This record gives sequence, structure tokens and C-alpha cells, in this order.
Amino acid sequence: MKLVITGNPGVGKHTSAKLIAEKTGAEIIDINRVALDNGAIAEETELGLEVDVKKLRRLLAKMLKGKKDQIVVGHLAPYVLKPDGISMVAVLRRSPYELEKTLEKRGYDHYKVKENLASETLGVSLYDSIKTFGKRKVVEFDTTNKTAEQTADEILRAMRKKPKAAGKIDWLAMVSEKDDLKRFFEY
Repeated sequence: MKLVITGNPGVGKHTSAKLIAEKTGAEIIDINRVALDNGAIAEETELGLEVDVKKLRRLLAKMLKGKKDQIVVGHLAPYVLKPDGISMVAVLRRSPYELEKTLEKRGYDHYKVKENLASETLGVSLYDSIKTFGKRKVVEFDTTNKTAEQTADEILRAMRKKPKAAGKIDWLAMVSEKDDLKRFFEY
């Protein structure tokens, strides 16, 4: 099994990965950690670290060869992984209203909060995951008001049943209906 868990910061990727690893014995490969530990950072900008995508892609390809049970976790997954050998891609989503609180608690600056809320509202991680891995491998999970344990259990069930569940969460319609587009899209 090669499971990818991706989504915006603050949706529960790493916590869910740890719980799944505990239940399955799978090895966790943290994309950010691989980049930091192996010199795959291209530069540091005022907006954060920029990764060397080509180098990171090569490093991850080597790490994924031959081993059986692995969970690759990180928001960069659609940009640094190839679909070959991936069993399932879990895209975690969270209501932008709840996500805003999480990112602010983490101390993200105003720009990073807005950038991530806009990305979540538009479903960028989902879109990019489908584009990279194909719709058959991608399953979307709403983590809003769920514990990490509940999310991990949902992912494990989906791995067994292979549901077709991508593209069902529509935060944009919800935000628009609440007349909050400016809240999430004005910087």
C-alpha cells in the first residue's frame, strides 16, 4: 500500500497519517522533512521556503521504490510525486471558517492565512491531485468537526472499499451563499 495524504496546511494530514501508521505499521514519509533533511530547499523568500521540485521528486522516487506500506504526507504531493505505484490519494478538506481559526492559532501571518483559505475554498489541492494522480485514485475527505481518529478511520475504510468520492465538497458555494467572498479572497 502506498497512500498519499495531502491538502492545505491545517486540515489534519500529519495527525491522520500518524494514526493510520500506528494501525497499519506503514512507514511515514513526510515530504517537508525530506526536503529539509536532504537539501531540497531552493531558496528562502519572505513568503517561506521554496523547494527544489526536481530534486525533491528524485529523492521521493528513490524512497518509494520497493517498499510496501508507506504513507506519503504533505501539501506538495501533487507537485513532487508521480502516480505510478500510488494506491490512493486522500485529499483532506476543512471548512475555511474552521481552517481560519487553526491557521491563526499556528501564528500564520495575514497573507499566509488568506492564501491558504482561498486555496481551500477553491479546492486547489483537490484539483491538483486529480490532475496529477487521476480521479480514480483520489478520494476527498471533509475533516470539519471530526477528530483525527475519525478521519483516519474514514481513510482506512476508503482504502478497503475504493469509493469514488472526489469533487463533492463545495466550500465556494457555501462561502458565496454566506456572502463572505471578500473575507476569503481579498488580501
